[in-house]
Amino acid sequence: MNQCKRISAVLALSLLSIVGCSDDDSTEQEAVANVALKSMTSVSDDVYQPGQQITVDFSTETTLLTNEHVGVSFILIERSKVAELETEDEPDGYDLGEFYIEQLQEGEQNHTATLILPNEDLVSGEFIIAAFVDTSGVISNEVDVTDNKSRGIESGDESTYSSVTISDGHYHDFVLDKLKVGDGFAIFPGPGKRDTTGTGEPTQKVPDLIGFINATKFGNSVNEADISATITIGETTYHAHLWNEQAQAYMETMRIKFPDHEQSHYFPWDVAVNGVLLKAIHDDFDHDGGENSFSMTFTFHDNSDEIEAHSENNSITVEVPYALYHDEVSTAESVELNSNKTTIASASAMQTTASSATTLAKVGSWSATYGDSDAVAISPSFYSYMNVSSSNGGSAEGLVEADLDLYLFDKSASLVSASAEASANVSDGEITYAANFSVLGDTLIDEGDTLTALDKSLGYSWSEEQKVVETTFTIVIVPVTVEAGVSGSLDLGVGLAYSNSRIDLGGDIVTASMDAYATAEINLGIASGGVGIDFLIIADTFNATLYADLAKAITDSKITLGIDVTNDIEAISGEFYVYVKYPKYKWCCTVKTKTKTQTIYDTSTLYDKSWTILDESATLNY
Repeated sequence: MNQCKRISAVLALSLLSIVGCSDDDSTEQEAVANVALKSMTSVSDDVYQPGQQITVDFSTETTLLTNEHVGVSFILIERSKVAELETEDEPDGYDLGEFYIEQLQEGEQNHTATLILPNEDLVSGEFIIAAFVDTSGVISNEVDVTDNKSRGIESGDESTYSSVTISDGHYHDFVLDKLKVGDGFAIFPGPGKRDTTGTGEPTQKVPDLIGFINATKFGNSVNEADISATITIGETTYHAHLWNEQAQAYMETMRIKFPDHEQSHYFPWDVAVNGVLLKAIHDDFDHDGGENSFSMTFTFHDNSDEIEAHSENNSITVEVPYALYHDEVSTAESVELNSNKTTIASASAMQTTASSATTLAKVGSWSATYGDSDAVAISPSFYSYMNVSSSNGGSAEGLVEADLDLYLFDKSASLVSASAEASANVSDGEITYAANFSVLGDTLIDEGDTLTALDKSLGYSWSEEQKVVETTFTIVIVPVTVEAGVSGSLDLGVGLAYSNSRIDLGGDIVTASMDAYATAEINLGIASGGVGIDFLIIADTFNATLYADLAKAITDSKITLGIDVTNDIEAISGEFYVYVKYPKYKWCCTVKTKTKTQTIYDTSTLYDKSWTILDESATLNY
């Protein structure tokens, strides 16, 4: 009898001597706390390859136990070596991972475990899958552990085992699991805003769509693939070109690379449409209809010599609602844009007569969500507005605004809100200005006044580490509470001036350098762990310079204005993971410490560009 059996036998005899029988004539025994592996069914397919996913159905039977976080460990071993499960501390088998039982229930429970066969060179032939319940020993008051594991095969009883045949070769499969457009919709410039004749790769750096895919690779023979994107409008399909960071250009495909086997990975993408596709979007748009949308498809292209197991899972399609924005806006619409920022990246100009005043306005705005809002994402939005009018002998008003919203584990928070505005008129030389700067909900600057002269610079720096959200992950069997937030700095720098009938507003409206930080608390006494993080949320500078010259408003009935808005942004980059260390049953009597990691993000820079949102000047003659 080995040491494992001796310990179990002593425990069982000790308990029987304690509980005993209250009556010498009684043959009944009290029920004792116990969990047993009751059965395991055969796997669904006859033959599998290394690296392939496999599904196993099994059942447990429980008495007087309701423990939580119970793990079931699975091992794969050649049939010819199955005796080692009883005779060896380290059987010559392969760890298939663990199944998580959130809580034991009285009586019989049925379970289905999805496992991955080892991605190694296995001999072909027949193998046995065996299991052990309570792999990490979270149950402290169980009397008999001999029925926790697969047993009885030496006497021909295979009811707690599964038999599987493994063939030569390696399993290879790419799977597109999820496709997400950043904000769930798209906004395109209406007719007249951009060229609608260009074919091939777009030359601009401005993205039309941003999002991500989640994809999985099985097998280790192929690690890379090309991805293409198409947009289908009506019966016609067009290429949607993808940004390639190395080439700094939009191309028909982008290359993705999986860092390891069997794990789902996140891949960001950035799409621009060429002129011909933009025209098709215009032509299909129904101004009077309900929701306008097109279908967008991403497809894996496996250029290797390997034969992929399933090609039908290499494409994924989503419907994308979209809208157009106008060439011209009225004064009322300009005011509305001031309050409700629109997701565009352009200039909107108009010249119209409202009452007796002639007005010219320039509007530019940009908004997008980078990342996965279920994990980590950043949503910057920028807005700029310059308006001049013939009213009051000539008047002007300008506004710039920047907001950065953060998503952590499906919770949102405002990182920063910064704005500055000013207005002036010639008739009385009176000007007004206002500035606001808020960080994580706290207002640091809230300033405004009515003056006859203005020359003012506003600056503020914030640097801190602050918690934003708390959430819990369960990794294998271990619950982990993660507190996550931001660390870094935010700066406001804006100048406002009015001199010689010219009003100027501008500067670095917001400069952000924000990293993610996190701590982890392990909520299971048998385990330890923590967080690994080297993760940039955003490095961003939003600069806006606006001016209006009113000096010739009365003498020449002429006002000039200019607006220049640029953005230098790097968003979502690095590695962010949670890990645990826990005891892992290694079949017979050996307990090892195993480390398991859950990756939240592991990505190259999602978005890294410097570009001009708006660069325009104009003269209003009246």
